[in-house]
Amino acid sequence: MTRKSTRNMTSKTATKKTASILAALLGAGALLSVGMSTIEMGTAQMGPGIAREGDAAHQEALREIETKPFAVELFEGLDEWTLGQALTAEAIAGKVVLIGVVANDPQSMMTFSSLARHQRQNADEGLVVLAVHPEAGWDAINEKVNAGRIKVQVARDVGGAFASGVLADNYPDLFLIDRAGQLRYADITNKSLKAAVAQLLRESVEEAIANAELQAQGIEVAIEEAKPKKKEILPAKYTRADWPAKNTGKLNAKNVQGKPLPVPLGNEEWLTKEKDLEGKVLVLDFWATWCGPCRRASPMLDKLQRKYEGKLEVLAISGQSEDEGTVRKYIGKKRNAYSHLFDKKQSIYRKLEIRAIPHTIIMSTDGVIRWQGNPLNPAFEKAVEQVIAQDPMFAD
Repeated sequence: MTRKSTRNMTSKTATKKTASILAALLGAGALLSVGMSTIEMGTAQMGPGIAREGDAAHQEALREIETKPFAVELFEGLDEWTLGQALTAEAIAGKVVLIGVVANDPQSMMTFSSLARHQRQNADEGLVVLAVHPEAGWDAINEKVNAGRIKVQVARDVGGAFASGVLADNYPDLFLIDRAGQLRYADITNKSLKAAVAQLLRESVEEAIANAELQAQGIEVAIEEAKPKKKEILPAKYTRADWPAKNTGKLNAKNVQGKPLPVPLGNEEWLTKEKDLEGKVLVLDFWATWCGPCRRASPMLDKLQRKYEGKLEVLAISGQSEDEGTVRKYIGKKRNAYSHLFDKKQSIYRKLEIRAIPHTIIMSTDGVIRWQGNPLNPAFEKAVEQVIAQDPMFAD
């Protein structure tokens, strides 16, 4: 079955009533901010611009069920709840509910991973996640649940009543219920999911009601964006983690395994696009363009970065006996997935007392160095993978 084409949902004509409601809400301080993206010929599209799937007729049908109270009786048509926790009106009161209507196919399996990620990141903020699967293929999906490959609650859709009730027309389809119990977004694109979840989590029950009323009239209201809450992890979890064995061979540098960096990052200049390093495992690779072993290590570093994108940042730090222009010219001919920094002061390099390159250090998300040595050492790649596997930041 092929995916239907998608396009951004066009807004309806904004009436004088809508304008007065909006003005009243803003005056009452119910909304933190309103972002107008387009105003043309009496129409308005405001806010996050969440895209729905399907053709024009399907999207029009979705608008008929959006912003209305979700039919909680649809939950009664589900059984075989894998966590034994059937959702009810009481269970979702004041919560944001993310529902994926899925099947046992490759695209749905990717959606399962996305659902698990949102659950892991936002459960503390009040997000409830549910996957709804048809009767066909249930045994196969249940095996994956029992094997630990699916980490969100799944329920079986008896007779397909749930899918029909929310107008699901394909697998996978995504739906969101807001804190006021309204089906706020129906059959949205996967690319819109992150923004839609963030939008609804930022709303109070009262704001959800007010914003849904505006949305029903063709205006989507965006609350002022808030920074994501930093995941708090107890230090004991890092202490108990099974970190790789320390490198006891020749290091050609000061042994700082088990310690934080002697000099914090920040003195370097980014030669590639600056990355967000918060909550990532870091590999610092000290190298130079004239260093043959450094160049031989590059493909392996690139492979690791691509494999663990989102959890790992490999930072190649140059500045060892060469100028910035030479490095820029060299990396301009490459297409590395990892990042390049230049440190003309060699701040960390000198504090580590590095005597030969390449030299790498692997840091867990708490900033502690868990392994150091030559990246061509067979133990290096295994150490990176073990740090990522053991780091509490990525625990489910």
